[in-house]
Amino acid sequence: MVARIEAELGPFPPTHLHAMCDVPRERFVRDEDEGRAELDMPLALDDSQVATISAPHAYLLSYRLLDLGEGDDLLELGSGSGYGAALAAEIVGPRGTVTTIEIDPALAERARALLAPHPNVRTSVGDAVDAARVIAECNKIVCAFAVTELPREWTRALAPGSVLVAPVGRVGQQELVRVACDVRGALATTRHGAVRYVPNRST
Repeated sequence: MVARIEAELGPFPPTHLHAMCDVPRERFVRDEDEGRAELDMPLALDDSQVATISAPHAYLLSYRLLDLGEGDDLLELGSGSGYGAALAAEIVGPRGTVTTIEIDPALAERARALLAPHPNVRTSVGDAVDAARVIAECNKIVCAFAVTELPREWTRALAPGSVLVAPVGRVGQQELVRVACDVRGALATTRHGAVRYVPNRST
């Protein structure tokens, strides 16, 4: 699967590909989906399908846009079962940190248990839309659910030198958006193609 993603959508940094090979996705899917864990497709994390584990290529696309690397401090908005945070933990290494926030208490608890082997990961329950304070503390921010528009609180909280990647738009019209804050605090927004993510569940 990883070789196919690299051939179709690469190149990706070797550290990102190695992380995908090293983190067993089957640990993060529901028991009934273990046989499909190595397919490059999203899988539901609950019966209502309002929460999913994204297709593996989606993580690679976002992390490439972030230029995620060793020593980075990543904030993930929307933990799901923790797969994205596990990948990121391998990429940022022991000198980096991963903070992940999940709105669903049951999923957050599952993510916390599955991410326990990663000492550089901190999981929490909360509404990611209200994460401006944490955004200001991290140099890389990734959103794992779609917002109809980027919250001003997020972009205002970006620290100089930080980067945010998020899917933006309504169902069927989403695109991956990258916002970079330069050393003077000026923002530059670029768009990087159509995507499909579950919508924001915040009230």
